[in-house]
Amino acid sequence: MAFELPSLPYSHTALAERGMCQETLELHHGKHHQAYVTALNGFVEKDAALQGKSLEEIVALSHGKADMAPVFNNAGQHWNHILFWQNMSPTGGGIPG
Repeated sequence: MAFELPSLPYSHTALAERGMCQETLELHHGKHHQAYVTALNGFVEKDAALQGKSLEEIVALSHGKADMAPVFNNAGQHWNHILFWQNMSPTGGGIPG
């Protein structure tokens, strides 16, 4: 099963008032994050040891192994970006209570 770029939990224009315009969001999500997903899927396709593993398993398996540094980078960046998109909010910001 291939990894996929998750849909955003808000529209491409939702963060404009918070400083991220539509063009920036589309570029960062649709091209930048997608590049990590595409590369990761390429590594998984070529390595039977990675096939069938979850994203978290691949990050753990590849961590600290020089020969798997590209796998770790792409898996880790995919994971980081998933968290990034989930933590951004059109109603966020401000000083915590």
